[in-house]
Amino acid sequence: MNVTLNTYSPQQKYNNYYQSNNKKYNAPAFTGGVEQVAESVTKKSKFFSSILQKGTDIFNRTSEFFANKVIPPLFDNKVTNKITNAVKDSDNLFSHFLAIGSLITSGMYIYKTLTMDEEKMDKDRKKTLAVNQFLTFVLSTAGAYMLDSSLSDWWSKLTVRYAANQCKDEKLSLVDEFKKEIAQAKKDNEKIKLDNEALKAAAKKEGRKIVKEELTEYKKVKADKFLEERIGKYLGTKDEVDLLNKKIKGMGKLKTMLVFALVYRYIVPVAVTKPANILCEKYLAHKKEKQAEKAKA
Repeated sequence: MNVTLNTYSPQQKYNNYYQSNNKKYNAPAFTGGVEQVAESVTKKSKFFSSILQKGTDIFNRTSEFFANKVIPPLFDNKVTNKITNAVKDSDNLFSHFLAIGSLITSGMYIYKTLTMDEEKMDKDRKKTLAVNQFLTFVLSTAGAYMLDSSLSDWWSKLTVRYAANQCKDEKLSLVDEFKKEIAQAKKDNEKIKLDNEALKAAAKKEGRKIVKEELTEYKKVKADKFLEERIGKYLGTKDEVDLLNKKIKGMGKLKTMLVFALVYRYIVPVAVTKPANILCEKYLAHKKEKQAEKAKA
């Protein structure tokens, strides 16, 4: 028995019938891509051309305005330069930017609360809610900085272990060497602390304030600097070394970002909001009682 596969479909039968009975039928053929069709439409249409031209002009004028009128006075002044010089070498620069962003957001919430219509919320509740929002920001910021700082040593060791795995360092020599450097830095810092205290005591006897430059800075073992000087011998090409260095530097930012997000968005709001609401209700009830007593008197 021979089996033949018939690929003739009803749709094909209909198309053949339609074409044979309608000689004028011609199926549209699209030989160009979507980009070519769009390009031809915009070229032929004066409406689209004018919109694109106007958009480009507006964008150029706006960019020029900000570049000449807004950016220079905002960033090129004594105050900005002083702040920039003070924080440029800070280890917590990324943390500072996150805190500033949260300050702006919290400030907007507080402003919105205080300017809300009294029909939606009375004056006393607006004040207590604004205080609640302010305290939440303060506690969140303090908690985020403290947690971020307390996790630094643990995260540095984790970063070195990650780098060791990426370098195929099976004996984890990098980890052991990093631990030794940390231990040595702690010993050196104990001696530096004693020397600085002696300098402060001597300056106090002389009746003067000690200058910061007279004191010896404490030693810090940073994971990224430690690894930058060592991973080259484990990896083959410069591209591999550069890529791993970028990942290592990003590890510190990742830790800070996770800590701030966790504290700002979860830990403090959950811990503070309910107690703050209870205190708010008690305060308002107490205030109403006082007002009622005054009214009776």
